[in-house]
Amino acid sequence: MVKRSSLKRKSILVLAIYLAFFITAVGGVSYLVVEPPIREQLTRNLDSRSKIISSEIEASLESPLGILQGIVSIGNSGKDANLQAEILQHLFAMSDGASVSGGLWPLPYVDDSTTHYASLFFNRAKDGVVDRIHSWNNPALGGYDGEGWYTDVENKPLGTVVWSPVYIDAFTHVQMITASSPYYVDGQFAGVATVDLSLESLIEYVQKHAKEHGLGVLIRDGQGEVVIEHNFKVAEDIYISEHKFGHFDWTIDVVNANRLVADQAYDLVTKVEMGIMPIMLLCVLFGYFVINRSLIDPIAHIAREVDDSKQGGIIDINYRSDDEIKHLINAFNQKTVFLEQEKKNALASTRAKSAFLATISHEIRTPMNGVLGTAQILLKTDLSDEQRKHLKTLYDSGDHMMVLLNEILDFSKIEQGHLELEKEPFPLESIIGSINSVYHTLSVEKGLSFKISSDVSKQRWYLSDKARLRQILFNLLNNAVKFTLKGSIEVNFTEVTLDGKNYLNIIVTDSGVGIDNAALEKIFKPFVQAESSTTRRFGGTGLGLAIVKQIAQLMHGDISVQSKLGQGTTFDVLLEMEVSQPLQAEGRKHKKLSYTGLRVLIVEDNRTNTAIINTFMSGKGFECYCVGDGEEAVQAVRANEFDLIMMDNHMPHKDGITATQEIRALQSDRSNILIFGCTADLFKETQERMLSAGVDCIVSKPIDEQELDDMLYRYSDKLYQFKSLDDCQAAASFNAEQQLVSLYIAVEDRNHEQAYEILSNIFTYLAPTDHRSVKELLAPLIQSKSLPSQQELDVLTVLLKDV
Repeated sequence: MVKRSSLKRKSILVLAIYLAFFITAVGGVSYLVVEPPIREQLTRNLDSRSKIISSEIEASLESPLGILQGIVSIGNSGKDANLQAEILQHLFAMSDGASVSGGLWPLPYVDDSTTHYASLFFNRAKDGVVDRIHSWNNPALGGYDGEGWYTDVENKPLGTVVWSPVYIDAFTHVQMITASSPYYVDGQFAGVATVDLSLESLIEYVQKHAKEHGLGVLIRDGQGEVVIEHNFKVAEDIYISEHKFGHFDWTIDVVNANRLVADQAYDLVTKVEMGIMPIMLLCVLFGYFVINRSLIDPIAHIAREVDDSKQGGIIDINYRSDDEIKHLINAFNQKTVFLEQEKKNALASTRAKSAFLATISHEIRTPMNGVLGTAQILLKTDLSDEQRKHLKTLYDSGDHMMVLLNEILDFSKIEQGHLELEKEPFPLESIIGSINSVYHTLSVEKGLSFKISSDVSKQRWYLSDKARLRQILFNLLNNAVKFTLKGSIEVNFTEVTLDGKNYLNIIVTDSGVGIDNAALEKIFKPFVQAESSTTRRFGGTGLGLAIVKQIAQLMHGDISVQSKLGQGTTFDVLLEMEVSQPLQAEGRKHKKLSYTGLRVLIVEDNRTNTAIINTFMSGKGFECYCVGDGEEAVQAVRANEFDLIMMDNHMPHKDGITATQEIRALQSDRSNILIFGCTADLFKETQERMLSAGVDCIVSKPIDEQELDDMLYRYSDKLYQFKSLDDCQAAASFNAEQQLVSLYIAVEDRNHEQAYEILSNIFTYLAPTDHRSVKELLAPLIQSKSLPSQQELDVLTVLLKDV
């Protein structure tokens, strides 16, 4: 497209004229009028402020010298050590301010084999309590007579005072300085007196003063070490007020902060600008008029057209100038047509992706329900220790496979930034036990050594996302086992504190194939592996490390890697973990439930899943009835009484949602039956549709028996709405075989009373059921209290067998 004029050149020309005039006028006036008085005022300000601060510091450090002289006097007196200790303790109890500790340090003396130290050292805590400290008297620590503050004044004239360099107290972590002086008894050097000064209040004073007056302060001691630094930033040509003070030769450097300079400059520049404001205003109005006519109006018109065409459509305005705006309109219209087509393609792709994920999730969960369900059933049977160990590993691995499936389905959320972390308390030991259970066996089977070491307390609990932490570990260990052909795999757990926050540091090290340096940067990218041959050799999608990095960043941490080709790889993960109080395991204090006599309808089109659920429920005492689709389920509920329905969703003829809706619409008490949605579809939309249709809760596949028990207890009121818990427990305690044996014995012994009692028990047991044949047989015998004949016994035996 040929452009005869340029919108860019027109706008740049007008703005350049305005900016040139503005910069020249304001810059010239500011340089000539503002800069000299500010510099002069700044110099006077800084000099006076540096003297004020140095005077306060000098006074704070000189005042405790009176206490030091008092301590020297106590030492010079040569009194009994116990009396001296009492006087010193009273002295520090009465003192306040910067003096926090000190005392007398007598010359050590030597007997036959041991050097003895008898310091009288006292420390005043923040609450005012004065304690005597004996740790310096331990000869194993080397003695105090070798310390610099001791040797610097040893045998020096009385009245000598030496200041130590500033140091950090090992116990309080506060900056301190020590003043020491010798003392003499009967003209002989007897030891050293010291007083320790806390610089905490002094630092607070300097910082407060600097903030109030917008200063940058740097204070060094006599050895040139930095004592205090606050907002001290040196720039080119900046004035620094330097002042040396006190006989301890401290130095203070003060600079003016930007705030004060900006305040003074603002006042002067404002006065100047008030004079040139009319001229500036005219320039602005003229510039705005030109720009508005040539640029703003057309762009605003385009913006309105674009706003009207957000849902699609082109810009249709009459713009005649062949410049950038005309080019923009034509290019936008072309892009709009292209993007509309791409939008249709993207929506179709998104729908296909969602359908694929839903299908693959359901198809994998359905067979895994058989695997994990069978494993749970077998774990309840008589097994050897070795069999139970292998079966537990099988279950843990299958369970982990389901976790990985959930994570793959969540990857789209990670890409879109919608992944949310849970916050639940859990013990770290549960995570360690889990990975040890799975990967120790896998490593041994591959001929590798597997080791877990932890410096974290075994009682440590965290408040975080346990599943995501487990996911990080499993992804890293999966890679370690996969890429290690010989050698070892090690996992180390430690805790570190950074910026006042607690972090869990996880280091996973293997002796595997390693990663080339050129490939280290791309291994955390989705669907990328170190080499193209890796996928062919070891398998995998290259998604695991990308998920690990995203989760680590969500947990306010990060992951790094170090590796040498052919020697192994080390992954270092840092995760912010909030420490939680340990929780006691909640024991089940509720009354044990009995399900004997309760009827459950299992609606499931997969034979394996039907067998698994049937085994679970019958093992709990339920009478199980199975149908293959939703249509048969509705018919079964209309024809029979049930206490519970286990309803699948995806089924032929009629799905679980439709079947649930029809059951809830029945005009009878059966519409209120307890319904558990039992589905392998974990998409939130599907579960919400099932709950909206009327299911009471969702029990996801693969079924976890503990979760199933929890749901049965949670909904026990609705479960026992047709039969009471007492009836079920009575039914559970009734032993038909034992009753028949006792009845046969009573008939043989011609014991009418015992036979009458047994027949009454059987009749009472069958009363809640609908076995009319048994009732009709028993009623005459009970009424007449007569013994049953052999034929009646045979009929009763057959009928009770069916019950």
